[in-house]
Amino acid sequence: MTPTKRAGFTLIELLVVIAIIAILAAILFPVFARARAKARQAQCLSNQKQIGLAFAMYAADHDSFFPFWGWATSADPDPLDDVDDGVYTWDTVLLPYMKNQQILICPDNSYSRSARSYAMARYVSGQMLDAMPNPTATVVIFDKGSQLPGAWGDAAGENFFQTHGYTAEALDTILWHNNGKNFLFCDGHAKWASDGQGPFAAYNPTSPDGTYEVNGPGHCENPGGPGVGDWPE
Repeated sequence: MTPTKRAGFTLIELLVVIAIIAILAAILFPVFARARAKARQAQCLSNQKQIGLAFAMYAADHDSFFPFWGWATSADPDPLDDVDDGVYTWDTVLLPYMKNQQILICPDNSYSRSARSYAMARYVSGQMLDAMPNPTATVVIFDKGSQLPGAWGDAAGENFFQTHGYTAEALDTILWHNNGKNFLFCDGHAKWASDGQGPFAAYNPTSPDGTYEVNGPGHCENPGGPGVGDWPE
């Protein structure tokens, strides 16, 4: 019997196949990366909505008052201090209403996969929900944090300047999702806002030394309405 000769790939054919695979990979990998980023952003948004329910239940049990962002038995607590050190932060207080500490952790937190990823806006700390003129625009928590749940450091959020030409300090974007941030509002809804948009995107260039926002847009420290504090109208 005459042996049959097996056909094989030529070098040119092999190179063509490799080139096609490389082109497809270059097209698809960024698509997959964006899809994963969108999924992490959605998970973070879901976390905030669940935390919003915990805030609502707490307020219902406490005459419409929100918890304080934190308090401590010592005058100068360390950023790493927690309940064992006499520190009580908003997430510690809300834990009985959350039941699941994992919702405090954003899957996109590059500081640590176990870090609390949200800070409570100081201007709603210990405040009565019914007193706020515009709960739909008043932020409760937003993406910010590098400490463990229950730790004093990063529990509160003030004027973090999301974007807008603020150059006095380096803008920390490590917790951003797809070039933006997630926000939870006092009425319970949560949404993503892109760079340059959102509750704190405004920047006042007339602020002292350009480093600190005077009461108003871009700031979330002082409770009260316009002329008194930072609550949106």
